Amino acid sequence: MILVTGATGNVGSEVVRRLAEQNVAVRALTRNADKVGQSGSVEWVQGEFTDAASLAKALRGVDKVVLITPAHADMVAHQLAVVDAAQAAGVKHIVKLSGLGAGPEAPIRLPRNHFEIETKIQESGIAYTFVRPNLFMQVLIGSAGSIASDGAIYAPAGDGAISFTDVRDVAATIVTSLLEAGHENQAYEITGPAALTYAQAADVLSTAIGKPAKYVAVDEATARDAMTSGGLDQWLVEAFLELFQIYRAGYGAAVLSETVAKVTGRPAHDLNNFANAYRPQFVAA
Repeated sequence: MILVTGATGNVGSEVVRRLAEQNVAVRALTRNADKVGQSGSVEWVQGEFTDAASLAKALRGVDKVVLITPAHADMVAHQLAVVDAAQAAGVKHIVKLSGLGAGPEAPIRLPRNHFEIETKIQESGIAYTFVRPNLFMQVLIGSAGSIASDGAIYAPAGDGAISFTDVRDVAATIVTSLLEAGHENQAYEITGPAALTYAQAADVLSTAIGKPAKYVAVDEATARDAMTSGGLDQWLVEAFLELFQIYRAGYGAAVLSETVAKVTGRPAHDLNNFANAYRPQFVAA
């Protein structure tokens, strides 16, 4: 039995879908009581990262865990609660969604936090696989509304190039690491096959979806106001702004797409493939 936390998010939902397609027994953790129940090979269970009893219940009979939680001020505590519960339950393998550049000397909070969690997993004695992607291509779907209304994508990315990574490749790497031997105690840094500026990404999107999509660079203050007014938690707002600081400085341009091919046996999706695959979501906005 495999437990997937963060099962309704971008990556988690894709992991659950892929496991279900292969009729793998999977237990999906959700906070939504209305979603609890059985759906094919997927058993949906309710749980909270702050509720040790619910985690212990969710982990009964589980031998592998996909560890995903939202970026949050309490992300370290939330994930370590799952690690502690997994250790108590006798889990054999944890596949953790981490972040590119995770390490103790990372200049911003998210990769430092991911590395702290990775270290605790290693110390637990449980076999691990760390999957460390760059910025998801799917974040561009969040601009569908502004593309429809203004023909524009707004971001504080300057002209820094980013090796955008498709969530489908992230999920495929996770699923392969779960189901095939030889991926234990590995860290996989993965990216898309090219580093593109936001302006270049906007051009690719525009061609694929048949709508104007011009990139408009905004400053941090404007981006902060927009995210805050959109209801994002302040910690998350600042974490995102930190990410874009390092993107503007050129630290998001590494291309490590060969990892996807090495692990999954097929090449990473490029942005054009993503844009065509997700075209309905852009066109419908």
